[in-house]
Amino acid sequence: MIPERIPLSFSVLVRRMFFLLACFQLQLQSSSFAQKGSTIVGVQYKPIFPVGFLGTGKQSSTPELVTFDVELKSGYCAGMVIRHNFSELLALESGINYVKRKYNLTISDADFKGKSEFRIIGYEIPVNLLVYIQLGEKLFMNASMGPSLDMFASNVQSYDEYFQHVSFRNHIFQASVLANLGWEWRTEESGYIYLGASYHRPFSFIYLTKIEYRYRGKDESTDQKLLGNYLTLDLRYFFPENKKRK
Repeated sequence: MIPERIPLSFSVLVRRMFFLLACFQLQLQSSSFAQKGSTIVGVQYKPIFPVGFLGTGKQSSTPELVTFDVELKSGYCAGMVIRHNFSELLALESGINYVKRKYNLTISDADFKGKSEFRIIGYEIPVNLLVYIQLGEKLFMNASMGPSLDMFASNVQSYDEYFQHVSFRNHIFQASVLANLGWEWRTEESGYIYLGASYHRPFSFIYLTKIEYRYRGKDESTDQKLLGNYLTLDLRYFFPENKKRK
């Protein structure tokens, strides 16, 4: 079965959104020199946590008397962050991240229960508009939101004596939205230390998962659409600003 595709009109809308955002970014960058904005670079590590009410928990299906559960168990997102400050209140963040999602696959019937796991590898390029709130001399709170371009490396397959599983990419490139809330401690000599949380939500499912179960005379199969949503704890470090270059 061929995985469902995002309608053409929606894909066109997403491309136009990214094009307009890129134009907006260039315009801000061209005006930022007059405002003497600064650019800082950092690294981040974001462990992934599944939360059911945010759509990141277990996905189940029960054809006949066999239950198939696919659950996002853990993972992480790690990479580089580039932040350009336009003023004391506004900034733009971008970068590139490596993302690993780990899933548990559980198949249960009346007298048998089997468990296995698989992982999905992807990459993300977010572009977020960030707003600052100063809470103290060195403590800042910020909130950001924006689109992200996600890329998935390949289809995924796993198997055992009682099942076969394959997950097909919906698209190689997909659009998503990323929202973030956090706090950072700023020092001129040692850089910035950041602690926060992010929620990542694709606009459509990321993989179509097909599972076939054959054991003790039973032959059942199911299809599930993996949503790809995840919640992270964000740990970041921004290197000190190069004032001479500024």
